[in-house]
This record gives sequence, structure tokens and C-alpha cells, in this order.
Amino acid sequence: MKKSLYIFLFSLFAVACSSSSDDEIVPDDNSAYKAAEAYYNNTLKSVITANCTSCHAEYHSKSNSSNYGIVSNAINNASGMYSQVNSGNMPKNAAKLSQDDIDKFKSFLDLVNEIQ
Repeated sequence: MKKSLYIFLFSLFAVACSSSSDDEIVPDDNSAYKAAEAYYNNTLKSVITANCTSCHAEYHSKSNSSNYGIVSNAINNASGMYSQVNSGNMPKNAAKLSQDDIDKFKSFLDLVNEIQ
């Protein structure tokens, strides 16, 4: 009986500590997530590629939140990204982004804020 209890507890621990993918974090029916993901891929990613990845691309791990080329990390950092580009702090050592590009970050943040 004791052995079964230890196996059960270890199994619970293993499941609790396991890593998860975006599919496990966000249900397939989450339309707000899908809208933010689509906007990121179709609109914002090109701005990030042109202005951000020269400094942030060296981070290739999905778990590294500095890799804004991965949609889940961009979603998790949408507020910070908007704040940095809106204030002119980013891109570093470059001209402030155009208002049109800054507005794209704001639109993305608004979509992210709709995710439940």
C-alpha cells in the first residue's frame, strides 16, 4: 500500500512539473488567443523582424521571454513591448518607430488583453 501511495504521489509530481506547449496552455476554442496570434503573424511579426530581432534573435529557447519572434513570448510580453516602443526606449540605438508601427504594438496589446 505504501509503495502504491509513493508511486501515485510521484506521478502527480511528475505531471505538475512537466513542461507544456502553447496548445496545452490555450484551449483550441480560445478565439481571442487565435485573433492575437493571427494579428501577430500577419501584422506585427514583420515589424519585430525588421526592428527587434537583430538584438533579441539570439535567444532561441521557447522559454526565454526575450525571444519576441515566438508568438507565446510576444503575448506574454505585449505590455512591456508596447511600453518600450511607445516611449522610444526601443529599438535601442535607433530612431523611434513610426507611429503606425507603434500603433501595431498597441493593437496587439489590445488583442492580448482580450485573452481569458
